[in-house]
Amino acid sequence: MVDERILVSEIDPLSRRLTLRNCSAQPLKQDPASRIGPRLQQQIQMVLVHVGGMTVHIADGRSYDVSAGQMCILLPGHTETIRFPTDVVTTQTVIRGDPDGLTPEMSAWLEALRPTRNLSAALTYLSREAVATVQTRLTAKGALVDALGTALLWRFIAEFENYPAALPERIEEARLFIHQHLEDDVGLNDIARAAHVTPAHLIRLFREHIGTTPTKYLWDRRVTLGMELLTSSGMPISIVARRSGFKTSFHFARKIKEASGLSPTQLREAAWSAAHAPAVQSGPISHSEPVSG
Repeated sequence: MVDERILVSEIDPLSRRLTLRNCSAQPLKQDPASRIGPRLQQQIQMVLVHVGGMTVHIADGRSYDVSAGQMCILLPGHTETIRFPTDVVTTQTVIRGDPDGLTPEMSAWLEALRPTRNLSAALTYLSREAVATVQTRLTAKGALVDALGTALLWRFIAEFENYPAALPERIEEARLFIHQHLEDDVGLNDIARAAHVTPAHLIRLFREHIGTTPTKYLWDRRVTLGMELLTSSGMPISIVARRSGFKTSFHFARKIKEASGLSPTQLREAAWSAAHAPAVQSGPISHSEPVSG
């Protein structure tokens, strides 16, 4: 029986160097009743299913279904056949790459993982960034898409560390909506609607599983985005405030001061001065959070 509670900390240091090279990332559509294979999988391939589904049959007799809203990982060395539903076009995002530094120990560890997982906000975000990087040709000669593909693989791996204590699907839907609408004028009712629950129920879920409320989570993420834009761009502070979802520069400045101890101007000056690098790091890093699930 597959052990779904394997910890990332159990991977030996050499195996943790696993990266993906020559990555590609693309959205695909599979016609109803179509089939792929039998084929010998030679890469690590990650498939996010958005609509429809698929069934993976492996030559050793194993098989599993991947439903809409899930991601699966296909590993090298398997002869596999993939079949798609007969009644719907399946839409996917496929990220694949050549494993570099795949030790026998790491290969065995990956084989022990359950091959499917519900999509989290982080998995969705990383895959979209990888696709956008390829589509806009901002790949840094492949280095950036390789880094995003590798991050997606390790995020998939790391999410099993907390299994089965993963966040409820409704929280994931709410968090994804928040991260996609930081600049927009949205509130609790909009977030709850996106998560298909009542505002009161969503508040209870956030307090139970994250220790905060949806509204506070929204504003914390806006502050984080504002810090990132202040320190990484030359946009006027008023524009940064608006891009971060603040209606007034005064409100923006107050929240930045609460989070970092600095005004927006001071935070930017500190970030752009090598002499103040340690002070800059203490602000955004302590209050930021990657888009996660």
